[in-house]
Amino acid sequence: MSNLIDFMKKNNEKVLEYRICQWTGEKFPIFEKDVEMIKKLSPTFLWKKFEIPLPTLSPRARQIRRLLSRNEWNFYKSRSNKTGESMISLYAPENKAKIFEQKEWWQEDWSPMDYGFDFDFSKSMTEQFYNMRNEIPRVNLVTVGNENSDYTTGTWYCKDCYLINSSENSEDCYYWKLFQDCKNCVDCTFVYDSEKLYQCLNVKKSYNCTYLHNSAECNNCYYSDDLVGCNFCIMSSNLRNSQYYFENKKCEKEEWEKLASAYLWKRTNIKNATKKFEEVIQNKKKKYASITSSVNCFWDVITESKNCFFSYDVNKSEDCRYVNIWVEVKDNMDCNNMYLKPEKSYEVLWTIGTYNVHFSTYVFNSSNVFYSQDCHDCKNLFGCIALRWKEYCIFNKQYSKEEWEKEVIKVVEYMQKTGEWGEYFDVKMSAFPYNDSLACEYFPVKEVINLKNWVIESRKIFNENGKGIVYVLEWEKEISKAKLDLGWEIKVDIFWKTKNKEIGIPENTLFLETKDLKETISGENDDIIKKVIKCSVTGRPFRIIAQEFNFYKNMNLPIPDVHPNERYFNRLSMKPQRNLSIHNCTKCNKEVVSVYREYSPVYCEECYNKEIY
Repeated sequence: MSNLIDFMKKNNEKVLEYRICQWTGEKFPIFEKDVEMIKKLSPTFLWKKFEIPLPTLSPRARQIRRLLSRNEWNFYKSRSNKTGESMISLYAPENKAKIFEQKEWWQEDWSPMDYGFDFDFSKSMTEQFYNMRNEIPRVNLVTVGNENSDYTTGTWYCKDCYLINSSENSEDCYYWKLFQDCKNCVDCTFVYDSEKLYQCLNVKKSYNCTYLHNSAECNNCYYSDDLVGCNFCIMSSNLRNSQYYFENKKCEKEEWEKLASAYLWKRTNIKNATKKFEEVIQNKKKKYASITSSVNCFWDVITESKNCFFSYDVNKSEDCRYVNIWVEVKDNMDCNNMYLKPEKSYEVLWTIGTYNVHFSTYVFNSSNVFYSQDCHDCKNLFGCIALRWKEYCIFNKQYSKEEWEKEVIKVVEYMQKTGEWGEYFDVKMSAFPYNDSLACEYFPVKEVINLKNWVIESRKIFNENGKGIVYVLEWEKEISKAKLDLGWEIKVDIFWKTKNKEIGIPENTLFLETKDLKETISGENDDIIKKVIKCSVTGRPFRIIAQEFNFYKNMNLPIPDVHPNERYFNRLSMKPQRNLSIHNCTKCNKEVVSVYREYSPVYCEECYNKEIY
């Protein structure tokens, strides 16, 4: 960490002080530009500026606290608290929250304003907001304009999709995350404007590719990494505008087809190929980070941006700090999943088209919103939940403009005294256990230990690629209190889901063992969609849907023998970890900040371009 701080100092990032994280006990720096940004974002009410205090948690802890409020891929069958009708939901049946189906939630026969109240200055803001949060219905999923895509969330205008999230304008896509304008893609993450992809990661404008990573404008490429404008390449990396390459060597068409056949179509071939692909990824020439057409940016996967510090998955953005997954944003700090030009936000999770929104979650097309959740097309809110087309409300109660400004000042001044002003929502306000939340993806847990009276009863591996340990305190409960240990001095209080309930799989089902799956797709028949397969790695049951079976037939791929969750985590494990370390360019010795581990050789941008182009 000290080397990284020294590098930042050399790059105009002055450290003003160090603090101890109240959650984890770790030491973290406060940079001069952190202070400048916080001052810039501090709001003004009635011409009086209310300074946001400096963070009490480290950047990692702040991010975990936010991500506990987002579930992207755990779905449950439950019943609406309004009608009792069956529905698919992000919330487990054991969750105490009231859940409405989307259409019910938007109906005008109930009003979130009915839950409004006067702020009680004898109680904490957190307590009052938490009580209101438990009373106001949540929406089961967040989707817009989809067709036949029930098992999705965070999706806009998708058709015939299944178990995807954070996606738009896609059709016939199944399993996982960030499909943008795609068709017939399965088991992919961060794919754009593409068709017929399988097991691909960070791919743009490509067609008919399998196990392709970090590539663009490719056709018929397999088990390759860092290709641009390539056709018919397999087991290759760092190629540009090339075709018929096998292990980075040029071949004639007939020779390539013969060599490639050893890695295609059959289950055994594909298992051998995926092992060899790991070597391709490890041995490729690595640029220090995936940062393109950007100025003064640090971390990874940043394009066409400027002055983005400790930021990840950022596109066309400017002047941001500690942000993840952003599109066209400006002047934001400590935020996740922000889209369509959000500006001036601090400690926020998931907004679209917002301005001056702070300490909030799920706010859309709104401005001047503070400490609020699930609000749409609103202005000037404080402590509100589930409002639509409202203005000048505090804790879901209507005020005039003048009354609102005076009352907000009173509430903020009270929160300054209680120490709540400037802090994001408390962990207990999260609707999801840790292993249902996005936090578990970014900060995976390796081992789960069952404690009874602080004595170890049992322990099991949760994710081989994880690092942390979870100590479960009430194993007999569906959702238990737990302690999270990510190697920090202090263990963090969380909730943990102790049991996995698979959708659509009755109890006492007879499973199909993976050894009974056929070597090729041609050996399977349509009956496979009626069977339940036991994952060869974890033992978790899963099913193949009809559309998915047709995809495998068209792509000539065998039926997978691993649960979709495990396939996703395996794919994520091939990405660089969300850590930074100091490297020296392997060619010119220039000092760079890299996402790769310290022993991995990397190139600075200039040397990388000379090597590749």
